[in-house]
Amino acid sequence: MKNIYIILFCLILCNSSCSEDETYLETDYPQENIFAPAEGAMDEESLLRRDFFNATGVYLLFNDTLTTYTVTSLAGESVVVNEIFNPGYAMTSSSWADKYEYIYYDDIELQKSAADFVKNEILTKIPKEMYPFSFLLTDSMFVSKNNYGMFSEPELTNFYNGLQGAVLAPGDLFVLSENEQKVLASSLLKEIIIAQVDKIPAAKFEKFYSYSNEYYDIFSWNIPEPYPSVGLLMTYVYAWGIPFNSAEYDLKAYIEEAFAMSEEEFRTNYAEYPICIEKMEELIKVLESYGIVVYE
Repeated sequence: MKNIYIILFCLILCNSSCSEDETYLETDYPQENIFAPAEGAMDEESLLRRDFFNATGVYLLFNDTLTTYTVTSLAGESVVVNEIFNPGYAMTSSSWADKYEYIYYDDIELQKSAADFVKNEILTKIPKEMYPFSFLLTDSMFVSKNNYGMFSEPELTNFYNGLQGAVLAPGDLFVLSENEQKVLASSLLKEIIIAQVDKIPAAKFEKFYSYSNEYYDIFSWNIPEPYPSVGLLMTYVYAWGIPFNSAEYDLKAYIEEAFAMSEEEFRTNYAEYPICIEKMEELIKVLESYGIVVYE
């Protein structure tokens, strides 16, 4: 009998909680994919974004407001909520997030040129494994670093990589010469590769690491000088808080240097350090095996 009462009590609770007469928090939050253009939208920007996704599999954004909806509280108060693209989004706490400000493209032709630039000069030179979930393309981007709750002055930057996607701010491409566009593409390509290089299995870089492996993660005063004599570049040596002689930053340093100069310039610059040239060749070999073009 006791068990019957317990069952009846549970049924009453369930019926009460599911009652259609009860008033709960209401929202008109859209159920569709908020990274994609609205279904059925036929304006030029929506068509451009849809065509870009169909061609690349990457969502395209020109504004950091992903969607807007209204939330109504139990007290009947309505609040308009803007869901914003967050470059610094993380699965853990984001209480120390940086601030981001953008100057958007205000012309469809500028949007088209930026989209074509990314499609032809960036995505064709990296494997699909390195494609971000989305691209937010803007004319300009400013980042204010959060230092324990105190924000630095906004700094102009043209790239930021995050879980929700990558932000690129190539500016007005119509005012850049062909050579200037190539330099910009190379710079952005380098940033994307550094941000996504962990998509390539570490085992593929085993030979690259082998050249300087004995000098990884030891005190710098135990490393022979000059550092390039043992295959370590100077790229991050004086960067605060960065372990320049870790495997991670050794790889990033070579990617930085490979994109900073032509192959001939690299060979000339490090002519007295054959180990550096051999590591560069090994790096290029691995990247090219994944379709990444460094030296054309």
